[in-house]
Amino acid sequence: LHADDDTLQVIGFDMGGTSTDVSRYAGGSFEHVLESETAGVSILAPQLDINTVAAGGGSRLFFKQGALVVGPESAKAHPGPICYRKVGGMLALTDANLVLGRLLPHRFPAIFG
Repeated sequence: LHADDDTLQVIGFDMGGTSTDVSRYAGGSFEHVLESETAGVSILAPQLDINTVAAGGGSRLFFKQGALVVGPESAKAHPGPICYRKVGGMLALTDANLVLGRLLPHRFPAIFG
């Protein structure tokens, strides 16, 4: 990021196995908060404003009452019947992203299948 560009706006997106972290860069700086709470403990210190969503690439997908529902269960070490071509694997959020065209398989190393 160029330090002199105060018109640039960027969303930070980091999807892990069971959660996704989101942050924002705008007006030439990262957004900060002065107070937060983690596991019921108040933290009074300047820090990056990062919000966590309780759903990640390994979060399981279920059909309930005709709707696709995410989590809260995790596929753990056996995700991706579609992504990893695993017969009998648990359907996960990453599988949905692949089917929807949000992942580009040709951009991944061949080791992933």
